[in-house]
Amino acid sequence: MPEKKVTAAALAGAISTILVWVLHLAGVDMPAGVASAITTVLAAVAGYMAPHTHRPDLAEPAEKKPATT
Repeated sequence: MPEKKVTAAALAGAISTILVWVLHLAGVDMPAGVASAITTVLAAVAGYMAPHTHRPDLAEPAEKKPATT
């Protein structure tokens, strides 16, 4: 099962690509660099906002032991 953050970023990228295509059909002229930037920003925001997928198969980090001198 993929990480929720990866899924959210991939969906945001696909949705922004479709949005740019629809805007093109509506007569909005958008440079390729701007379309790419929109995709990047939306994917980054979606990945940041998506919840972390708990992975019970991964071991918990070892607790730090106090340093002795």
